[in-house]
Amino acid sequence: MAKETLDIVIAGLGSQPLAFACFVLARMAQNKGLDVHILEPEDTACKAVAHVRIAKKADRKPIAQGEADVLVGLEPIDAIKALPYLKKTGIALINGPDDLSNERLSSAFPDVEKPLSLLEGYQIEHRDTLTLSRKLGSPMALVTALLGMLSKHLPFTAYDWQHAIGSSVPRKTLAVNLDAFLEGRGDTADEPESGKRSLLDQSETKKDDECFETTM
Repeated sequence: MAKETLDIVIAGLGSQPLAFACFVLARMAQNKGLDVHILEPEDTACKAVAHVRIAKKADRKPIAQGEADVLVGLEPIDAIKALPYLKKTGIALINGPDDLSNERLSSAFPDVEKPLSLLEGYQIEHRDTLTLSRKLGSPMALVTALLGMLSKHLPFTAYDWQHAIGSSVPRKTLAVNLDAFLEGRGDTADEPESGKRSLLDQSETKKDDECFETTM
């Protein structure tokens, strides 16, 4: 990697989507021979948040405020609450409806007159991946679409990501998750590297009973 350490904060939704996002990231990085630590900070305003550190030799310290390279927001409220972790030169990738407004956020931020103002000063990429996941008929597609957005900002190939996703989901949901990943990434098609088998080859994907829940 060009950068010695990648610090990523993932926030929102709850344990299962959060664990899935962390698991795909960890599997991909480990496939490249990198060290990964997934940490849960003890003191946080978020309902669900995880810190993912990827490096040749990763330490176990939680990410301090202002140190994260990327924030992935699985839902807007916890994403906004986790923004203090993000460095000013970092980027936040947030799932949220197109009509996200101060009024819709006011109950979560009663002491802030205009909650959307909390996003000011940060580089933000926003997409309604919830609607996309409903269109595709898979709730977890919300996560893989955001991973597609994230893939444009990390030093791994699209195939690295697709291989990690393909070995992390049940075979019956593989096509949907790859579609969501490519949609989030902004690709309509993505061919595997020369000499590689297709991810739709059954030998490269997990059978349903081989998949397991990840814990942090």
